[in-house]
Amino acid sequence: MNTETHEKIKEIKKSLRLSMNGIVSAHQRRQGLNYKINFGVEIPRLKELASRQEKSTLLAQSLWQDNIRECKLLAIFLYPAEEFDAATAEKWIAECEFTETADHLSRTLLATLPEAPKASLRWATDENEMFRYCGYSTLSNLFTKKAALSADEEKAYFAALKNTLHSPGTSSKPTQNAATISLIKFADSNNEQRARVCEEIKSWKIESGSALHNLVENLLEEVD
Repeated sequence: MNTETHEKIKEIKKSLRLSMNGIVSAHQRRQGLNYKINFGVEIPRLKELASRQEKSTLLAQSLWQDNIRECKLLAIFLYPAEEFDAATAEKWIAECEFTETADHLSRTLLATLPEAPKASLRWATDENEMFRYCGYSTLSNLFTKKAALSADEEKAYFAALKNTLHSPGTSSKPTQNAATISLIKFADSNNEQRARVCEEIKSWKIESGSALHNLVENLLEEVD
């Protein structure tokens, strides 16, 4: 780390201390966000702090090394998307401990990767829970932007969904929720995709009255 970056980080940490919210910090700790330090600074304030800094790969990578909630999030906001690559993506996913960080990482950086569709499908079937979570979270962000999957990619996506949502015990509740959200966003793209989602889930032989069955019924109501 050079002197300029070191001084920037000192200034950032000073701003974080001044912005500390003890009530939010205590609540987040009770929710399991057990960083070495958690200032409880809310996201709008962090984005405001980030807007005062010039984006820098070196600064972002240096901030990421600190086991401080706000430094992790600022690292994501300050990393130039055009310089973020697949190797760094997988390193950061592996080092994510909490879904809050993973959500912002997926939205801000992972979804901007040129290879994001293929990479997120690979992550969605990874043995590591956080990779699966980030895979679905990234897919959700891609579908929000109306990204399309090839026929083979769609087949792989449906296979991953079936394993996550229809195989008990294979994934955590947050990952299942992330998968469901991605499915809804995929279905919302157009009526053709919505119909294919319904047909696919029906082929899983789901139980009447189950969450998946109710989801299909709701989606079918929206098909013109």
